This record gives sequence, structure tokens and C-alpha cells, in this order.
Amino acid sequence: MEKGELVTDDLVVGIIDEEAIMSERFILDGLPRTVVQVEKLDEMLEKQGTKVDKVLNFTIFDSFLEERITSSWVHPSSGRTYQTNMHVPKVSGVDDVSYFDFSILAF
Repeated sequence: MEKGELVTDDLVVGIIDEEAIMSERFILDGLPRTVVQVEKLDEMLEKQGTKVDKVLNFTIFDSFLEERITSSWVHPSSGRTYQTNMHVPKVSGVDDVSYFDFSILAF
């Protein structure tokens, strides 16, 4: 992860396994994405004596996603986020709490 590379399916499912043990219910967002991840997730859940009981699939217009991504501002040191069309900072380009400038995410 430190190199910006993808992590293994085993690592991802292992992290989920550790977190799922602590909770009866959890939501997976963006996983599984591959057949291998499905298989590993099924194995993990079977080991815990549970299974996936609900799946939600959202269809979202690309234009909405594009607008959402391109209007996102992040204050790097705190991680606070702003949306230029929804959650606007009190002073443009300045974090509401620390009053330091923040960067605009570019994709």
C-alpha cells in the first residue's frame, strides 16, 4: 500500500475477517470485485457460520459521479472534506477549523 500498489485479496479479506468478528452486521462497499474475492469472502463467512443475506446495487449516472469528484476539496493535514456545491467552506480555499489553505483534488 505504501508504494501505491494493489494489496492482495488475502490481505483485504483478512482485514474484513478481523473487523467482521467484532460485529454482527457490516457493510462492504466495493467488495467483492473479482471472482477470487467472492470465493475468499464466502470461505471467510462460512468459517464464521454466516453468509451474505442482502445485496444492494446502485446505478448512478456518470455525470453525477464526475460532478461529485471534481467538486471535492480536501484539507490534507486534517482530512476534512468539502464539496463546492454542498458543504462549502466559510472562506473559499481555507479550512474552517485550522484556517490553512487546502488543495483541490484533481482527477
